[in-house]
Amino acid sequence: MKVFKTNGNLSLFVDNVDKEETREKVQIKVTHVMPTETDVNICSGTVKMNYPFVFGHMAIGVVSDNRYYTKEGELLPELKISDDEVARRGLTVLQRGTKVVLNPYVVDSAEVSDSRGRVKMKGEDTDGFMQDFVFMDTDKFVPFPAGVEDKEAIFADKIAIALAALNSFPQEKGEYVAIVGAGAIGNIIAQLALYFQMIPIVIDDNASRLAKAAEKGIYYTVNATKEVPVEKVKEITGGRMCEHTILEATATGTGSNIFSLTKVGGDCTVVCEHNAIKRFDADVSLISRRNLTVKGVSGGAFEYNSAINLLAQGVLDLDGFIEKTVEVEEADRLLYDLKQNSKAYYASVIKL
Repeated sequence: MKVFKTNGNLSLFVDNVDKEETREKVQIKVTHVMPTETDVNICSGTVKMNYPFVFGHMAIGVVSDNRYYTKEGELLPELKISDDEVARRGLTVLQRGTKVVLNPYVVDSAEVSDSRGRVKMKGEDTDGFMQDFVFMDTDKFVPFPAGVEDKEAIFADKIAIALAALNSFPQEKGEYVAIVGAGAIGNIIAQLALYFQMIPIVIDDNASRLAKAAEKGIYYTVNATKEVPVEKVKEITGGRMCEHTILEATATGTGSNIFSLTKVGGDCTVVCEHNAIKRFDADVSLISRRNLTVKGVSGGAFEYNSAINLLAQGVLDLDGFIEKTVEVEEADRLLYDLKQNSKAYYASVIKL
């Protein structure tokens, strides 16, 4: 089994290991991994890790062998039985070749019954999905909903993070939400805001990303290099400013606006996709002067199932989000390009 590892030098090497032998888990062939800024940080050695390390927390794959479940949901060992025997025993089959979304979150049991457990992430806290096979419990992957394509399913985690950001505050129909950063997560947040009947205003300093937001039906977009965001938002909202503001932390040059865009008593949420941390200058005195509530979101562990449901409903338009697809042999070059320019591609994918 091939496992692709990095020593933090923007290159990968192959470690051939024996396959894991287990009857309690399902063998899945990993087909696509979407590198994120977190992955690039790990592969470039800019975060502290125990190297060598296997990155990759956004991935999809296919089930390698037929597996069977009892009526009680128990996963049986690999069986070679006829369809008639399957029906006689009342078994459910997970068929070989079934496309699945891999859930990267591992949630520890909460010590207190009404609290959420600590969340760990594959590809950050433990080895990730950059390997040709993985072995997973049945509750850690989800078969593609009908009609969902590879290019959509691989965004499940970004959708979960976007949902977590929107659910960080109470939503009301007709409220304005400023979204600072027009990357993939910002675009998804904006589309979801429309779905929840809110009014998104997307702000960025990148014209092509703003154009992609407009292409997906976002009416209000603000180019921070040509317009003053605060003045433009004041104009759009009739002087009210926004009830909610969300900052995509990987956005550059526009983060300082987050508090000034928000009305008195409003909510501000900083979305930092896992460990892709950015610093920005902002007037924090506005937090107290405007009585703002400030929260942070770094993952979507508790929104993952909802994200899959949204994919099934076809709520989001993700067409054209993936701008670069490479074979695993070209992964080093892709990682280098992303390190040099995090906005080189709207989204990119490595085929294994």
